[in-house]
Parts: sequence; structure tokens; C-alpha cells
Amino acid sequence: MTSRLAYSRMLDALEAQVGLVRYALAGDGLGTGADVTAPVASCPGWSVHDLVVHLGAVNWWGAATVREATPDTRTGGRGAVMESAPPVTEGAAALADWYSGLTAEMMTTFTDTAPDALVWTFSGPGRADFWPRRQLHETLVHRWDVENALHGGAATTPVPEDVAVDTIDEFCTVMRPHMAAHVAPLAVTIRLRGVPHAPEGPAAVGLAAGAEPVGAGALGALEWELPGADGAGPDSTGAVEVAGPPETLALLLWGRVGADAEGLEITGDRNGLDAALEAGLST
Repeated sequence: MTSRLAYSRMLDALEAQVGLVRYALAGDGLGTGADVTAPVASCPGWSVHDLVVHLGAVNWWGAATVREATPDTRTGGRGAVMESAPPVTEGAAALADWYSGLTAEMMTTFTDTAPDALVWTFSGPGRADFWPRRQLHETLVHRWDVENALHGGAATTPVPEDVAVDTIDEFCTVMRPHMAAHVAPLAVTIRLRGVPHAPEGPAAVGLAAGAEPVGAGALGALEWELPGADGAGPDSTGAVEVAGPPETLALLLWGRVGADAEGLEITGDRNGLDAALEAGLST
């Protein structure tokens, strides 16, 4: 599926998210880096160090897949990259330097590659711009994880609305179908409706930067659906709508906030929604 973001906007947004990860690792800026042993509640069993090592390796993998340009073959080598990370005893500065090197190479690869170049993707041969989009949303979610682990949810950096809209879209049209074999079927259809903050005039904040609203172009027409499976359970014919700010919807889909998050309005089968969220919408 094609991103709703212009390619240049996608790269700018990815670079910004990468920078926020590095900034979080810098700690107080006075020579004391972040506590990389801090637990990450949203990734049970992981520390900040574990998470950044994972993210660095995944960022490398996306770029390596584009560089190799072998449409029929999945790129290997991610394990070796993870093993190249500095140990936790070397602290945040060493981890930040390692991550910065990998992401600088990633950004160069994506900038120098034509968006329509043929590469391997999760659904087989496809366009190279699949990967900067995937890395944008992977980095965004895990940047939130790092900030939340170090400073709490109130200190996480807001997501631009055009980027958040595309996070929702990528989840619903790419990642959820890709994960379908590994996640429980939904016993209830979940309908999502983004409600951006709208200034006076026709444009929504952030959306003018490249996102294209669904439907007739009205702000209220930012809609997606995750269909329930027939026969999946007693509520399989039910439906629930979740409306709210795009960032909150994106974090809900990735399991970073719950249905009680501020700004969400839920109508329909709330029990079905709670069951789906408890089972997990993603792997």
C-alpha cells in the first residue's frame, strides 16, 4: 500500500524520530546519559538498551533490504548487527553512537534510492518506499517506548497529525494483514475515525504536509476498519467505533495506550473492543 505522506515528508519525519531516540539517550545533557537499564513497560522483559539494540538492527535491516534490491529474497544479517551493539555496561553514550551510525547509513540509503525501485517487502516484490514508511512507524512507536520508560507518558513527544494518520493507515492496511496468521481473529469489527485538530479554514494541522484524507476529503472522513472474523465468538457480528485524535488511535492500535485514553470516544460493543485489546491487535 502507498503511504499518505509525500516521500520527502516521510524521510523528514523518519529523521526527526531517529533524532528523538538519540536525544532521549543523551539524558540530562550534562554528561549523564539515560539509564539504559530502565525497564520498558510497553515491551515486557526489555530494558531501554534491549529496545534500542532491536530498533537499530531493524533500521539497519530496512536499509539493507533496499540496498540489496533482491525482490524475491528476504535480507539476512540482523542478528550479527545486534551482536555488534555495545554492552549495557558501556552506557548510553556508546549506545547512542552505535545507533547513530546505523541510522545515518539508513537515511543515506533511503535518500539515494528511487521510491519505486523494486525490492523485497512483507508481501513479496514491491516498491522501495515500503521501507522508509515501515521504519518511520517502527521508530515512532519505539521512540515513544523509550521516552515513556525514561520519563513517563506525559513527557513523550507529540506526533505530527499527518504522520499519525499514516501510522494508523499502515497498521490497518499493511501490518495487521501481515500479522493476521499470528494474532487472534477479532470477535468484533473495529471501526476507527480520526478527529484531527482543525484550525480555521479547510486545512487540518499536519495534514497539509502530504496526508490525503479518506473519502470526500472532509476532516471527519479519516476512517478505517478492522473486520471481525465470522464465527470468531459470541460478539462476531458486533461492531465498535473508536473516534479520537490520530496519535491516540495510533498508540491504541500498537498497544501503547488503552481504550480509556484521553480523547477517545467509543460507541458500540465496548466489551468486544476490550477483549480484542486484551488479546492484542499486533504481535
